[in-house]
Amino acid sequence: MLKTHRYLIGKIYLVAGLSLLLLTVCFYKFGFKPISDRLRAEHTLEIGHSLDSSLWLVQGILDKHKDLSAQIASRTAIRNKLIAYLHGETNLADLASFSAPKLAESMQANGDIIGISRFDPQGNLLFSVGEPLPQGVAERCGLDHLNALMMLKPLQIGSARRLIYCSPIMDKVAGHVGADILIMNEDDVQDVIDTSGSGVVREMAISVVVDDRILYWPAALTGSPLQKVLDKFLKSGVTEAGYIIRSKDTQQHGWQLYAVVDQKQFFADINRYLFTVLGVIAFVAALLFALTVAVLQPIIRALLKEQKLIELSNHDGLTGLYNHAHMQELLSNELARSKRYRRPLSVLMIDIDHFKAVNDTYGHPVGDDVLRSLSQRLQLVARTQDIAARYGGEEFMLILPETGPEAAAVVAERLRADIASMRLMAEGHEFMVTISIGLVTYDAGANEVTQRDIVEAADKALYASKSGGRNRVTADILAAQAHDQAHPQPEK
Repeated sequence: MLKTHRYLIGKIYLVAGLSLLLLTVCFYKFGFKPISDRLRAEHTLEIGHSLDSSLWLVQGILDKHKDLSAQIASRTAIRNKLIAYLHGETNLADLASFSAPKLAESMQANGDIIGISRFDPQGNLLFSVGEPLPQGVAERCGLDHLNALMMLKPLQIGSARRLIYCSPIMDKVAGHVGADILIMNEDDVQDVIDTSGSGVVREMAISVVVDDRILYWPAALTGSPLQKVLDKFLKSGVTEAGYIIRSKDTQQHGWQLYAVVDQKQFFADINRYLFTVLGVIAFVAALLFALTVAVLQPIIRALLKEQKLIELSNHDGLTGLYNHAHMQELLSNELARSKRYRRPLSVLMIDIDHFKAVNDTYGHPVGDDVLRSLSQRLQLVARTQDIAARYGGEEFMLILPETGPEAAAVVAERLRADIASMRLMAEGHEFMVTISIGLVTYDAGANEVTQRDIVEAADKALYASKSGGRNRVTADILAAQAHDQAHPQPEK
């Protein structure tokens, strides 16, 4: 019983712990997680905002270059001078001495322009100011049929990269009268890329991609995992786990801006905050459980102490089996239940044969050992639902609920044979004991049978076993009529 109560107490603690765990899980699922997802979603919007901001800045730089190219090509004085040259009204030296200083002034006024080369309608170079035009660029522009501003792919010149714009020179009367090729500084674009993203050790990088090749990348992150992830994505279309990639296109220029994000670092602050909150919740739950245990422990301890006292008062001190008084109470309960549900009930009355001789020969301590050994064997033979008790002296009782005569006889014979095979030692000598058993079965439906009738019938059956030579089982059945009073028992 004490083990049962400890098991129940463990279940109380388990239920308390599971209740707090369930509360924590519910808070996480219906409170914490939605908030976490919302924070992550809002934080993810920053990727789009950064990408839009960088796109707007890069687009502004490209539009500015386009406007500068158009302005220079549309300057009336030097355009008219070019038309005069084409008509043979002036020579090339005069054209260059007139136009070059004016184009140089435009370069000084706009620091983005670092070189201007002017061509005639057939694509022949007339003169240049600033940085000279690399070989082969004019052919890429297709100057002889150029009719709209065109931006070439960025050109690597030495250690620097330049932006090249091919700009036609148009006159309302004369039509296509030539073209300019402008070399632009890329520093503004690189500055936008270097200052985009988030922080010095960045979890997000913005880059410019042309034809699936990285054109501009933050200088501080050259060779970083972010760059390798984007390279892999551009080649294979596969995004590595733990990263986010977003992209947007510029207008007209064929450039794409990509944002590459390391999720672990990007969400680090949010994760740190959320895990702190979750840790506080877990700590509070653990604290509540500890307080619950602390409050319940004195109560449980008192109940266990009371239960232990009850157990001691119900058990025999020598054998640990139920004592005679508690046996009577348990037998009464089982008989009432048997009558109520019309189920059979069997009782074994057990007595050690010639026990007085054991005490006389080996002494009472050895006799006590015999009683303890028999009680242990009795508990081994008894089933879970059976009730074993010390009836008194060397007599024992085994109550078999819901057990008919055949099954009870099997239990009784097994117990008798088990005891008969038991070997005991005393003073260096081996000896054995046997038992006699009286078995009585209450037949469901005999409502007039009382508890006393059952005990007396078991006593009668035990007497018959003793009279018949001991070390045997005698059975009886209590049916409609209660049995007569038990006969006097022979010497045991």
